[in-house]
Amino acid sequence: MLLIRQAKLHDLEAVKTFYSQCRYGGGCQKEDLILMAYLETQLAGVVRLCPENKVTVLRGMQVMKPSQGQGIGRQLLQACVKQLSDQICYCIPWTHLVEFYRLGGFDTALLKEIPDFLQKRFEGYRKRKVEVSIMRRLPIP
Repeated sequence: MLLIRQAKLHDLEAVKTFYSQCRYGGGCQKEDLILMAYLETQLAGVVRLCPENKVTVLRGMQVMKPSQGQGIGRQLLQACVKQLSDQICYCIPWTHLVEFYRLGGFDTALLKEIPDFLQKRFEGYRKRKVEVSIMRRLPIP
């Protein structure tokens, strides 16, 4: 059975360890809203909603390889959506995951439609030949 819960301050070290095991270097901050997915007692997935420059950015969606393909990412995405109903949110996913993020109401965005700091982050990825897209989710009226 899958349990998704919001991380508490004492969970940050476990999240950092999880990210390290996934080879994700994005880290986490105490200001982030972090959602943790457990299969039984095993941490299987993590995602963060990060307040950055007065907007929210979905970052660090990771699911452990042995747990992939079981809908954990989809359930984490839906848990994020519940937190976002009244705000705009951005993400910069790998290009092959664009359709996955569409399931959460994200759509591809033009560079001119996103904040400058995210434009720079996106362009930095692209300069390093990282195949990413820029997406945003608008508030539900």
